[in-house]
Amino acid sequence: MDVKEAYATYKVMPNISYRIIEYLMTCSEAEIIWKLLKYNDVDAWNKPNLTSEEKASLIYDGKTDQDSCSVFFDYMMDDATNKQKSFLRIYPSGVYPTSRTYGICCVNLEVYVHSQINHLSNYTTRVDVIIQKLLEILNGSDVGGLGVLYFDYDVTTYCRIQTTGEKPFKGKIITMGVNLG
Repeated sequence: MDVKEAYATYKVMPNISYRIIEYLMTCSEAEIIWKLLKYNDVDAWNKPNLTSEEKASLIYDGKTDQDSCSVFFDYMMDDATNKQKSFLRIYPSGVYPTSRTYGICCVNLEVYVHSQINHLSNYTTRVDVIIQKLLEILNGSDVGGLGVLYFDYDVTTYCRIQTTGEKPFKGKIITMGVNLG
């Protein structure tokens, strides 16, 4: 065996965001997330499920105007917007080697919602519903061959949910882990 083969390459790291979104697009439990990203009214949770095409149109492809999209594969809001809408940003945020052959890749899932549309008619908030559903769906799931995503303080102290955002956007970030080699 070549010595080089004994070291981690983290080859799947650039595909993490895409694989998670791909998983969420086909997961029936994720329908509420897509509805809350697309519809801005207080009854968004009660709207019909989106088609695959409608979901795909919410994902930024690098070509379309960012203002018309809600799902991104990187961090930060690049262009200031005051549109009343919701955003989901998924990206690898850090890699922490545990040995020469493996490491923990932390994945951030950020949700931002304009303050004016955060409250829903079922007495919940858009931010908390999306965050809870992401955690429910992804925790313990093997997403697209990446490995099992986890929210486990015993494995890495980087796993957490924290509040973020700047006026007029409120937000929360989930940091989950996945073991990569």
